Amino acid sequence: MFTKRQQLALIMFTITILVTIQPSTIEGNSTINIQPHVSSSCTIFTATSGERVLFGNNEDYKSNNAYRWYIPAQNVSTTYFGIKEIYGSVFFGFDNNDNSETDGWEQGGMNEYGLCYDANGLPDIQLNLNPTAHFPYTTHALAQVLWDCKTVVEVIDWFENHKWSGYLGAQFHYADKTGDAVVVGVNSTGQWVFTRINDNFMVSTNFDLNDVTHGSYPCQRYETATNMLRAVEYEEDLNISYCADLLYNVHQKGVYSTKYSNICDPVNLEFYFNSGEDFSVQNKYNLTAILADKSSYVQKDSFFGVEGVEEGVLVKTEKIDIIFETTTTTEKTEFNISYAICFFALLLFVKIFSFKGKRKNP
Repeated sequence: MFTKRQQLALIMFTITILVTIQPSTIEGNSTINIQPHVSSSCTIFTATSGERVLFGNNEDYKSNNAYRWYIPAQNVSTTYFGIKEIYGSVFFGFDNNDNSETDGWEQGGMNEYGLCYDANGLPDIQLNLNPTAHFPYTTHALAQVLWDCKTVVEVIDWFENHKWSGYLGAQFHYADKTGDAVVVGVNSTGQWVFTRINDNFMVSTNFDLNDVTHGSYPCQRYETATNMLRAVEYEEDLNISYCADLLYNVHQKGVYSTKYSNICDPVNLEFYFNSGEDFSVQNKYNLTAILADKSSYVQKDSFFGVEGVEEGVLVKTEKIDIIFETTTTTEKTEFNISYAICFFALLLFVKIFSFKGKRKNP
């Protein structure tokens, strides 16, 4: 039989093990239970003032290798639509991380007509097939939207007319050069729902703008971004520096930390990547110039779900080489701490049993 001291030690040891083996992820300075990573990732905004339109995004994820892919306007071969011309675009995303969920998939981007997009993660929800849709769903559908559409109105028409079904764990935020914006989500009945911009800005994070009970609401990042954009009074106040400050104020640390931060200017077809202390470093790119310079492009048999015609799909791949001032906390580090706690608890447990044994056998 165990003594009371031994029983207490056994109970405490068991509790320690159960507590320390629970995985957790760190968001800012708080610790929360593991959820699908999408529930706490990415802050997106569209902001307009006068003639100025800016679209910003923080890409928050556990992968580290991020890339830009440039695909100029060209004829390609598609599975369902034959040979067609696509619009020139730049896409942002991850690759070479041994992660099939994100590697080689378009996470965001902008096309040559200034149509921008990115996505917020949400808990999975059933999307029912629209029986009135005319066109089949294709792989890399989000790239297809930028290849087919110039405006937010065309984006809405695209979603309404493509046969897309299954489970969706995201909402898609689009903006065009006129300042029009929409967040495309799925409602409780499994149908597409379109939340339009009705002010001079729109912010989306990780709750459904159409139904706040779906996702992580309330959201401090949403409140911070909204308050900063509401404070903009004049066109000159809405600038790249101010938007970089906004994205810095909502950037994340921990396992799902901000891996890259971008701002798109759809009016001038320019985009910026932010890094450094307080996101003070801004690297500027001109999409028109990059798409026009074919010297650094390579030909691929297929890319993002389309195939080449004659000489292949022209693609330029560019690694996003951004080092933030924050250090990513990985699951491995967290589990190392947990193992250390378990180890010391085990030592204490053994010592108590050993102590009792020595008293019985002097």
